[in-house]
Amino acid sequence: MKKLLIILILLAGVLVVLAVSNPDESDFREWYVEEHGFGGALVSIAVNRENRIFYSTYSIGGNGLIKKRTLAYGIAGAFVKTGD
Repeated sequence: MKKLLIILILLAGVLVVLAVSNPDESDFREWYVEEHGFGGALVSIAVNRENRIFYSTYSIGGNGLIKKRTLAYGIAGAFVKTGD
């Protein structure tokens, strides 16, 4: 029983850290401009952020004629680039 309580407390701690360190849209823009330069600055203006509490999804398109394309996932203060 004691081990279960410790595991639950650690799990709650990890989830709190993930929620607090979830990067916002301005963090994404800075990262994307560093990765792609001037073109990244232009693309980052049209990015939509979907907040999932513990991580975020950054995508473009999905409105009208342009198919939705996920650019990256943000988790624990870092970004994971999706395939081009």
